[in-house]
Amino acid sequence: MTIAEIKRTPRNTEALALLEAIINTVQENEDASNLMVLVKIGDNYHRYSTNLIDTMSLVAALELAKFDVLQRMSE
Repeated sequence: MTIAEIKRTPRNTEALALLEAIINTVQENEDASNLMVLVKIGDNYHRYSTNLIDTMSLVAALELAKFDVLQRMSE
């Protein structure tokens, strides 16, 4: 096998699959709202969001997400 024969999987493959699943979910649910996405590009995180209406619910959801990330980190 030569270097030319090795095909690398792009690093964004998993992120693109997740975005596709999110798009499908939003398209299937007319009441979907308040979307917020963090994308790590290089060493920096970039935030994208819709108009955030219910900020207290968003903060609560972020706290749950933080707990989930910390749990995954300790596994």
